[in-house]
Amino acid sequence: MKRSRRLLPVCQLKEQAERAEARKLADLQRELEQARRQQQELQGYLQEYFQTIQSQQQQVTQASQLGLYQAFISRLQAAIGRQEELVRQRQSAVQAQSRKWVEANARRKSMEQLVERARQEEALEESRREQKSQDDRPYRGGNPF
Repeated sequence: MKRSRRLLPVCQLKEQAERAEARKLADLQRELEQARRQQQELQGYLQEYFQTIQSQQQQVTQASQLGLYQAFISRLQAAIGRQEELVRQRQSAVQAQSRKWVEANARRKSMEQLVERARQEEALEESRREQKSQDDRPYRGGNPF
Protein backbone atom coordinates (compact mmCIF):
# COMPACT_ATOMS: atom_id res chain seq x y z
CA MET A 1 0.00 0.00 0.00
CA LYS A 2 1.27 3.43 -0.88
CA ARG A 3 2.40 5.70 1.91
CA SER A 4 -0.13 8.39 1.03
CA ARG A 5 -2.98 5.86 1.38
CA ARG A 6 -1.63 4.66 4.73
CA LEU A 7 -1.57 8.27 5.98
CA LEU A 8 -5.18 9.04 4.96
CA PRO A 9 -6.79 7.55 8.10
CA VAL A 10 -4.48 9.63 10.28
CA CYS A 11 -5.36 12.70 8.23
CA GLN A 12 -9.06 11.97 8.68
CA LEU A 13 -8.57 11.66 12.44
CA LYS A 14 -6.85 15.06 12.49
CA GLU A 15 -9.77 16.55 10.53
CA GLN A 16 -12.27 15.06 12.99
CA ALA A 17 -10.27 16.40 15.93
CA GLU A 18 -10.17 19.87 14.38
CA ARG A 19 -13.93 19.83 13.75
CA ALA A 20 -14.53 18.75 17.36
CA GLU A 21 -12.39 21.62 18.65
CA ALA A 22 -14.22 24.04 16.33
CA ARG A 23 -17.59 22.84 17.65
CA LYS A 24 -16.42 23.31 21.23
CA LEU A 25 -15.21 26.80 20.36
CA ALA A 26 -18.54 27.69 18.75
CA ASP A 27 -20.42 26.39 21.81
CA LEU A 28 -18.25 28.43 24.17
CA GLN A 29 -18.68 31.54 22.02
CA ARG A 30 -22.47 31.12 22.19
CA GLU A 31 -22.26 30.76 25.97
CA LEU A 32 -20.13 33.90 26.15
CA GLU A 33 -22.61 35.87 24.06
CA GLN A 34 -25.47 34.64 26.22
CA ALA A 35 -23.62 35.65 29.40
CA ARG A 36 -22.95 39.10 27.90
CA ARG A 37 -26.62 39.52 26.98
CA GLN A 38 -27.66 38.57 30.51
CA GLN A 39 -25.14 41.03 31.92
CA GLN A 40 -26.53 43.80 29.72
CA GLU A 41 -30.08 42.91 30.75
CA LEU A 42 -29.16 43.11 34.43
CA GLN A 43 -27.49 46.46 33.91
CA GLY A 44 -30.55 47.63 32.00
CA TYR A 45 -32.79 46.53 34.88
CA LEU A 46 -30.61 48.46 37.29
CA GLN A 47 -30.81 51.61 35.17
CA GLU A 48 -34.58 51.25 34.85
CA TYR A 49 -34.89 50.75 38.58
CA PHE A 50 -32.82 53.87 39.31
CA GLN A 51 -35.01 55.85 36.93
CA THR A 52 -38.14 54.51 38.59
CA ILE A 53 -36.82 55.45 42.02
CA GLN A 54 -35.90 58.95 40.85
CA SER A 55 -39.34 59.50 39.35
CA GLN A 56 -41.02 58.26 42.55
CA GLN A 57 -38.54 59.87 44.93
CA GLN A 58 -41.06 62.25 46.43
CA GLN A 59 -43.56 59.44 46.96
CA VAL A 60 -41.10 57.45 49.09
CA THR A 61 -41.84 58.63 52.58
CA GLN A 62 -41.21 55.61 54.73
CA ALA A 63 -37.75 54.44 55.70
CA SER A 64 -38.82 50.81 55.31
CA GLN A 65 -39.74 51.41 51.70
CA LEU A 66 -36.39 53.08 51.09
CA GLY A 67 -34.67 50.12 52.74
CA LEU A 68 -36.46 47.73 50.39
CA TYR A 69 -35.28 49.75 47.40
CA GLN A 70 -31.70 49.74 48.67
CA ALA A 71 -31.82 45.97 49.39
CA PHE A 72 -33.12 45.26 45.89
CA ILE A 73 -30.43 47.48 44.35
CA SER A 74 -27.76 45.67 46.38
CA ARG A 75 -29.02 42.28 45.20
CA LEU A 76 -29.14 43.49 41.61
CA GLN A 77 -25.60 44.89 41.84
CA ALA A 78 -24.39 41.60 43.35
CA ALA A 79 -26.04 39.70 40.48
CA ILE A 80 -24.32 42.02 38.01
CA GLY A 81 -21.00 41.34 39.73
CA ARG A 82 -21.53 37.59 39.51
CA GLN A 83 -22.50 37.91 35.86
CA GLU A 84 -19.38 39.99 35.13
CA GLU A 85 -17.29 37.22 36.69
CA LEU A 86 -19.11 34.64 34.57
CA VAL A 87 -18.40 36.72 31.45
CA ARG A 88 -14.68 36.84 32.36
CA GLN A 89 -14.65 33.06 32.88
CA ARG A 90 -16.37 32.51 29.54
CA GLN A 91 -13.89 34.84 27.82
CA SER A 92 -11.00 32.86 29.28
CA ALA A 93 -12.59 29.60 28.17
CA VAL A 94 -13.11 30.96 24.64
CA GLN A 95 -9.48 32.10 24.47
CA ALA A 96 -8.20 28.72 25.69
CA GLN A 97 -10.44 26.82 23.29
CA SER A 98 -9.40 29.13 20.47
CA ARG A 99 -5.78 28.17 21.10
CA LYS A 100 -6.75 24.48 21.09
CA TRP A 101 -8.55 24.90 17.78
CA VAL A 102 -5.57 26.75 16.25
CA GLU A 103 -3.30 23.90 17.34
CA ALA A 104 -5.67 21.26 15.95
CA ASN A 105 -5.92 23.22 12.71
CA ALA A 106 -2.13 23.36 12.44
CA ARG A 107 -1.87 19.60 13.06
CA ARG A 108 -4.47 18.92 10.36
CA LYS A 109 -2.68 21.16 7.88
CA SER A 110 0.65 19.52 8.66
CA MET A 111 -0.84 16.10 8.08
CA GLU A 112 -2.41 17.23 4.80
CA GLN A 113 0.97 18.58 3.70
CA LEU A 114 2.61 15.28 4.64
CA VAL A 115 0.04 13.34 2.59
CA GLU A 116 0.53 15.72 -0.34
CA ARG A 117 4.32 15.33 -0.18
CA ALA A 118 3.90 11.54 -0.12
CA ARG A 119 1.65 11.76 -3.20
CA GLN A 120 4.17 13.94 -4.99
CA GLU A 121 6.99 11.53 -4.14
CA GLU A 122 4.91 8.60 -5.34
CA ALA A 123 4.08 10.41 -8.58
CA LEU A 124 7.74 11.25 -9.09
CA GLU A 125 8.74 7.64 -8.44
CA GLU A 126 6.07 6.41 -10.87
CA SER A 127 7.32 8.88 -13.46
CA ARG A 128 10.88 7.64 -12.96
CA ARG A 129 9.74 4.01 -13.35
CA GLU A 130 7.91 4.84 -16.56
CA GLN A 131 10.89 6.75 -17.89
CA LYS A 132 13.22 3.89 -17.03
CA SER A 133 10.86 1.43 -18.66
CA GLN A 134 10.80 3.52 -21.81
CA ASP A 135 14.56 3.95 -21.73
CA ASP A 136 15.07 0.17 -21.34
CA ARG A 137 12.77 -0.84 -24.24
CA PRO A 138 15.37 -0.54 -27.00
CA TYR A 139 17.70 -2.84 -25.05
CA ARG A 140 15.22 -5.65 -24.49
CA GLY A 141 16.08 -7.36 -27.71
CA GLY A 142 13.01 -6.51 -29.64
CA ASN A 143 12.70 -4.27 -32.64
CA PRO A 144 12.37 -0.69 -31.32
CA PHE A 145 10.52 0.37 -34.47
